[in-house]
This record gives sequence, structure tokens and C-alpha cells, in this order.
Amino acid sequence: MEDVINRYNLWNQQLKEKYYGLFPNAHYTIWDGVIFPELYAKSPLKIMFLNREPYDNEMAQYQEYDEYNLSVVLKNAIENNNDIFVRQNALRTHVKQYLGVLNTLLDSKLNSLSDEQMNVHIKNFIIGNENFYEMMKSVAYCNIKKSDGKPRSSTYDLNNYASKGIDILKNQISYFNPSLILGGNVVDGILENIGDIWDQTALYIPEGERRICIWQLKVGEKLIPFVDMHHPSAVKGMSDYYLELFHALKEVERTHPGYWETRLNMPCFINAH
Repeated sequence: MEDVINRYNLWNQQLKEKYYGLFPNAHYTIWDGVIFPELYAKSPLKIMFLNREPYDNEMAQYQEYDEYNLSVVLKNAIENNNDIFVRQNALRTHVKQYLGVLNTLLDSKLNSLSDEQMNVHIKNFIIGNENFYEMMKSVAYCNIKKSDGKPRSSTYDLNNYASKGIDILKNQISYFNPSLILGGNVVDGILENIGDIWDQTALYIPEGERRICIWQLKVGEKLIPFVDMHHPSAVKGMSDYYLELFHALKEVERTHPGYWETRLNMPCFINAH
């Protein structure tokens, strides 16, 4: 596993330097990526969170910071059994819930559970940190915008970052080769007009209000399921939003039997875009 870590660290440093070249005037950078490379590589289910930008409540106050690594911050907290996303209760709760839903893909329970059974499963899953942190060890946690650490940017600003840094994002996605990506409000006005990354066919588009869709993201020759959903920090109407994720995953399995099994044990850290 030491070879995996060394290979990942070398690639990660090279990509970070490329990012600096694209955004030389950034006040400072909050880098991201896989939290535990060696455990991610071994995990059957590899999950990538892709959000808009990091919420930076603590580090931004220190003028001397040129950068810090969000993945390392999360790794250290998990190893010491400290809370992560300390000031972001909604985000932490929702990430726990989503990981609880995805946990059912590992033992093929997805189709056999009713909504009531999923509610019980989630309630048990989110108690404490043990299950949560075990799943976080197979996670890549990334943001579209990695610079400046402002808690909120305009969609226009985020679109500019996405457009200019799309090769950075493609490299991360290709190298991590996740089983699926959970996209936190990053499509409308941000990634939607970057035309070469979308496959022509959607895996799931619900009738009525589109609160969750599942597309396929196209990176090189890879097609990776991309869940277009609300940002995990959203609050209004989110108390049972995890059930919508559950329903969307089940519908993909209904229309594409065996699909999620094909997304397990994906090779990673082999070649980038």
C-alpha cells in the first residue's frame, strides 16, 4: 500500500501545481481529493462528493495561510475520532444519510428495503461516528472551486472556475474513477454548459419536480454515474431527502438491472484524463 500512497501523492502534487498555474492570483487555496488513498483503493464502493466550494470557517482568519489540504484535515479528524464539518450540522447530517443509503449497495440490500426499513437503517447508521467514518474512508471529497475560501460565490463566479479548471476536475474524476459521484448543486449554471462532459442519455429523470437526476459523466472513455442533487448543506425540505436518493438508485437498478454491481471494485489511480 505504500506504493499506492506514493503514487497518489506524486500525482496529487503535480495536479496541484497545474491548478496554481491556472489560478495564480488566488488569495489562497483549499486543496482536496481522496481522504485515505490506500483505503479508497481497496474499497469496493468508491464515492466522490463534488460540491461548489469549501466552507472555510476557521482557516481563512489566519492571514499567513497560502493553502491547506481539506483531505488532510478530514483524515486527521477521522483518525482522532473528532467531529468533522463541526460548524456545518446540516452538511454533516446529510452526508451521513447519503453514505447510509449508499452502504446498501455493498450488500445488495438496495432493492429489498422499503422506505420504512430504509428509515430504520439510516437511523441506526448515523448514530455516532463509527459507521460514518468507516464509509468516509472510501470517499473523495472535492469542490469545483478550490480557491479563496469564500463561504459563498455567485453562480457566474463558480461557472468561471469550472470552465477554466475543467481539466483539473476531469483529471481528478478520471484518476479516482469513482463508483459514482454525488454532485451538490453543481449542474445548473455551473457544469451544465460544459458540453463535452455529458453523455447523451440520462440514467434517471423523475417525473414532476426534478430534485434528483442521475446522468452519466463522460471523462475520456469512462462513463461515470453522476447524481445531480441538492447541496448537502441545504436545509429546507431536506429531512427525508435521502429517501429520494434511495428511490433514484432503485429506479436505475430497475431500468438497468445489475447496474450498481458493475460499479463496484472500480480500478483507480492508474491513468488520469
